[in-house]
Amino acid sequence: MRHLPYRVTGQLITDIVSGNVPLSFQSITNILGQVQLGDLRALAIAANARSSALPEVPTSVEAGLPAFESAAWFALLAPRGTPKPIVRKLNETAVAALKDPALRERLIDIGAEPAPMWPEELGAFISAEIVKWREVLNRGRVSGGQ
Repeated sequence: MRHLPYRVTGQLITDIVSGNVPLSFQSITNILGQVQLGDLRALAIAANARSSALPEVPTSVEAGLPAFESAAWFALLAPRGTPKPIVRKLNETAVAALKDPALRERLIDIGAEPAPMWPEELGAFISAEIVKWREVLNRGRVSGGQ
């Protein structure tokens, strides 16, 4: 495989659908519509669990790639030093919103999996992601990867 950088995801999706690019690693939210229409075929979900949006698609572990996990995630962040009561209120408001059935259903419909966390949990998660991806990058440098 060779890395092909694209400035615009839409152009990459067009090139995959047309066959100009044979495969790509994409966020579900980028390709869900094309998969549902049958224009693209999802081979695996690079996460620890199957996607609610594409439950028939196996995880990378189920597809034979046990060490391959690269789930996309989004977080609500505030500047360092934001007073804890404000952080707590922002978190409570976001968690309450994510409990709304209509919002949860809409997020799942577009391929997102709501997973609210407390600020301390999110901090630990981000720290673990930094360690994981630093190790991946360092392995690539040692092996001569680009």
